[in-house]
Amino acid sequence: MELLYKVKPDIPLKGGEEYLSDSKRIKLLPKRGPLVAISVKNLIAFSSNIDLINNKRAGNGSGMSSGTGYSGSGSSLLGSGGGAGSNASLNLSSSPWNSPFTSQTTEISGAHVYIADLNTPWEYNFLKNSSSQISHMQWDHAGTKLLIGSEDGQVEVYGMSDNLLNKWQLIYSASFPGEPILSSCWLGMPRKVQVVVDKIDSLIYSEKYHTSLLPNSRGFGGKSLDGCVVITATGLVGGLIHCSFEEPLKVISAKQKISAVRNQVVCADMSYSKSGEIVVVTCGDSLKHPILVNRVDIKLIGFRDKAQVNVLPSQSLFLPPSFSDYAVTSIKFVNKISADSIYISLLNHTTNSSVVCLYELIQESVQLKQRFQTTNPEKLINLKWQLKSQLQFSAAILDTCSLSLNLATTTFALSGMSNTLHLQNLNSQANSLLTPLISLSLSSGIIVLARSDNLQQIGSININSTTDVPSNISSIFPIKRERDDFDEIKLGAKPGLSFQSVSTEDTYVSMGFTWSGSLLITLTANSHLNVYKMHPNIDPSNATMLIELSMMGGLDPWDVMMCLRQNQIENITDRLSETFARQPPSVQTHFNARILVIKAALYRMACGGAARTNDQTTLLTLHLVSGALKALLRPGDLSSLDKGPAESLSSLLSSKGEQLADVDKVLVHLVPKEYTVEPSTLQSLQQFLQWCADLALKLLATLPDLRHSHRAPLWEVCRDSKAISILRELIVLMRIWGLIRPSCLPSFRKTSENLDVLPLLFRLLTRLSVAPHDPDESLIDECCLLPSEVQVPNYNPYVPCKNFGISSNLIFTRGHPLSFEFGKFPIKTSGSEGNGSNWMDGLRLLWLGKNPTGIKVCNRCGCCTLTHLPPRSAANKAWDQRWMRCCPCGGNWKIPSYLPQPKVVDPDNFLNF
Repeated sequence: MELLYKVKPDIPLKGGEEYLSDSKRIKLLPKRGPLVAISVKNLIAFSSNIDLINNKRAGNGSGMSSGTGYSGSGSSLLGSGGGAGSNASLNLSSSPWNSPFTSQTTEISGAHVYIADLNTPWEYNFLKNSSSQISHMQWDHAGTKLLIGSEDGQVEVYGMSDNLLNKWQLIYSASFPGEPILSSCWLGMPRKVQVVVDKIDSLIYSEKYHTSLLPNSRGFGGKSLDGCVVITATGLVGGLIHCSFEEPLKVISAKQKISAVRNQVVCADMSYSKSGEIVVVTCGDSLKHPILVNRVDIKLIGFRDKAQVNVLPSQSLFLPPSFSDYAVTSIKFVNKISADSIYISLLNHTTNSSVVCLYELIQESVQLKQRFQTTNPEKLINLKWQLKSQLQFSAAILDTCSLSLNLATTTFALSGMSNTLHLQNLNSQANSLLTPLISLSLSSGIIVLARSDNLQQIGSININSTTDVPSNISSIFPIKRERDDFDEIKLGAKPGLSFQSVSTEDTYVSMGFTWSGSLLITLTANSHLNVYKMHPNIDPSNATMLIELSMMGGLDPWDVMMCLRQNQIENITDRLSETFARQPPSVQTHFNARILVIKAALYRMACGGAARTNDQTTLLTLHLVSGALKALLRPGDLSSLDKGPAESLSSLLSSKGEQLADVDKVLVHLVPKEYTVEPSTLQSLQQFLQWCADLALKLLATLPDLRHSHRAPLWEVCRDSKAISILRELIVLMRIWGLIRPSCLPSFRKTSENLDVLPLLFRLLTRLSVAPHDPDESLIDECCLLPSEVQVPNYNPYVPCKNFGISSNLIFTRGHPLSFEFGKFPIKTSGSEGNGSNWMDGLRLLWLGKNPTGIKVCNRCGCCTLTHLPPRSAANKAWDQRWMRCCPCGGNWKIPSYLPQPKVVDPDNFLNF
């Protein structure tokens, strides 16, 4: 384990006392503390007992330049937001993002909830404050909705408003008065994304990785229902169904008892069975009662205006009598896609010792008595919970967490023949990556890591010192072994540091893993957020495996990239490119945009990788624009053609080669009717055609310089045969569409009026496509004369991309751990400096000029676009709606609090993006 960064509130000290004694601090109810929840998109939601907006020093906003304009009110919740189906929104007012530099006074009640991106943790977004304590938070499987349950029985589901990260709204809510919410589960099983361990050496994605999706609750037409199931502290199961098919939108709720007699429930957890059913495990305040395991089902009945919750009993268990002096503090499933294993935390209040027990659901055969046997006896199978392992500590366990997904499987498990994973043949690091872990936070200030299959300790860290404490398995977490009090704690001896000397405000009360288990996020009682790297010495082959796994499942690989070292980036990108080239053409077409996004993110972290980052962004934009333009083509007769117009054009150009170096001769082989588009649509897409033509012109003009420097811009574009073929196809389409609407053609500044630029570009690109890695000298000579015939744009024709947040090369230039403060940007500015360059709309490819307004930016790549632009045609509307939810790189949109800084990065400034 290695501490990546830590974020703390910017609270002033008063009279030598810590801010914990501040009057604005909220006193937590017993057994309740701040919570943290992590989504698959690496967004975190955390509750805090501190008002981060108002507990600011005077003049903290001066950390930024005076020209940035941090003024205006913070976000507030409009409307009551209490009724079911209410659509309250978070108003940003004049503040461009949910800025903590606001002077608005927010009433302090029970707790505050904030949302932040792990890439920019200092930039938090205020969601709500609650009059009661927040008892449960959980993201949905897509990482776009957040469920919040409170101790007064209020269940609220929030989502992004206008798909903006710093603008949230209440989607729907329900109330169970007097029922504290303990746990929840979404309707619809998450997508399984797993590595087939016995095919781990395969280079084919379909053999190496397995993905599946099984909806557990279906509505009309077999569609999965939108809603959730909650468990309350009085033994009640509540179901919520969001009826998105009705106008106005409404929420249908139902409730049912877990058992015939309602008893107090201390802790509960929910998971999914292998068949997609929701499984609930609950435990009461007394060990005399069994730990109940039930299956829950919810469905619409009647005229789809009522819901019904069914609770079916399953195999339960009793704890052994040896734990009679203990009390259950938490019970959780090992992962959320399998209900075969649970681990239970117990606490002895007399000795303040604790124990963790791992139970596994096994099958055993039952021998019937002779009287009940038949002539053809069948083998009866009974399910039974068996204690597999246990782990003891002499300190109390404050919180536990485990991975939500099981990243490994086998071909036998997929076929249903075996449920056991055999990882012995893998290397030690691959074994640790694919084996789910559980993390335990002790009251002594120590975090313990253990394997979830046998509770074997593999690592630990003491938060009260800078010394990492490894286990005896140094190959998994290779950290220098030093003596620490943890060895004495394991043996039950009294450590040198007494537990009473450790403040409960400095211990981790809530923890969570990212989806891959690469990062561990911890939250203390005083709202200090720490992020730990679980695999600081990850191997390039294993890192490539996790990145490819994220690509197959549509997950965010940011957490995996944070564990990389700078000298591994080139190796990983080469491995990704080599494996991707071996995939079938259909798979390459499907994942082409995703692999370009991942490579651009990797190059963004490398020193001197700005040119390659822009090359990957350019290739991504070129492929997306090409797909949008080719989608306008329609075949003349669907019954007689095996290929569409776009496929026919691509096949024609690839088969003829240099024989069709004249663009006008290509038109002879095409059917004009199939390439006809409405003139109004062509005019609305003129900026896309202009961008492609400028890219081709810039590529050919810089070709002589690209032979000597592989770090120059457009170097990878020049050597990409597919990109050159796409440019040739687009020039042919420009030639055809210019006959229909001449005003849609790209414009050039030429030295001679008789020069036709498009045929010249097509001829040079055709010669370059023959040998893109080794162009001949005659082609180089003609490219050298090109700037004297037509003016080459003096701007870069690719989308500008910024180093944004932690995922930049500056993460390797500063020592670890990094330290931030909530609401305080970690940059230095010297006075007010405006943006001195023109900015391009990265989606619509329009130049916005200097200091544009009304824009939104991506929180990962920094791509900016206009928030609102009336579309001029159906093609423009389809293009805008395609990127309405997220950026092409997969990042979330947000309204910036300031315009992007100039491209030149000052090395003296930290994270100057």
